[in-house]
Amino acid sequence: MSAFGNSPNILFGAVVTATSRLSPGFVRVTLGDEGLRNLAPYHLDQRIKILLPVGGDHPAGLRAGLPEREWRRVWRSVPTGERPRLRSYTAYRTRPAAGELDLDFYLHQPHGPASSWASAARPGDRLLLSGPHVRAGQPGYGVQWEPGPATRVLIAADETAYPAVRGILSGLGPQVRATVLLEAGDAADAATLDDVTAGHPVEVRLRAGAPGGTVLTAMVGDWLAEHGPAAAASGAHFYAWIATESSRIAQVRRLVTEARIDPTRVHTQGYWHDRPTRDEIDD
Repeated sequence: MSAFGNSPNILFGAVVTATSRLSPGFVRVTLGDEGLRNLAPYHLDQRIKILLPVGGDHPAGLRAGLPEREWRRVWRSVPTGERPRLRSYTAYRTRPAAGELDLDFYLHQPHGPASSWASAARPGDRLLLSGPHVRAGQPGYGVQWEPGPATRVLIAADETAYPAVRGILSGLGPQVRATVLLEAGDAADAATLDDVTAGHPVEVRLRAGAPGGTVLTAMVGDWLAEHGPAAAASGAHFYAWIATESSRIAQVRRLVTEARIDPTRVHTQGYWHDRPTRDEIDD
């Protein structure tokens, strides 16, 4: 059986119904299709795949309804120059009753494939995406947020993970106290989260030309230097979720280890690669 033999994901077809500029760095693309009524709305930091067409059209063999093991087989058979680019995004606002999905894209500079597609997207454009079918029976598939009994959480992210931060904060119970650390290139981008960060301690630091992820890593280090001992002593009642540029993750993990926090109480994830094309992660 293939690695995706038990995946609840299928391929969904969708059409762009609207776009809106949220801030200097963010554009929201709304997708619609009757089939999206079957896309499971797990929210939080739920991740789906989008298949970005090369040359404007998807290969004929990639069609809505294919299970993941099948669409990946077809995708691998497409010549490299025609093969759609795979990218992971957070489906934090899924509206099955309306057959709609909002995806918020951070527009890297210079643009990578996803940023280029999102910045040029117009109503009528078509996109394929892969996500869990609501009847597949695997609740939470694609969700990495697992705080367990934690009542104190640390959430740290750069812009690529802001949609996931929005989903996580929107789902917090009233008993959970969250500290939020945000790296941003523009304060207006961080301000798009003001409605969900309200009531939680929040720190925003601007990159000011520094490489992506370095400022966030420093923020995490500063927080751990002050609060790490208390977090470690809290055991299962503490949880951290940290997402940033991939090459910074190893350093973040070292900081957590040095703070003597149980590594099972920390989720770290690379959300993008800092390389010439600024591509988001393709996994």
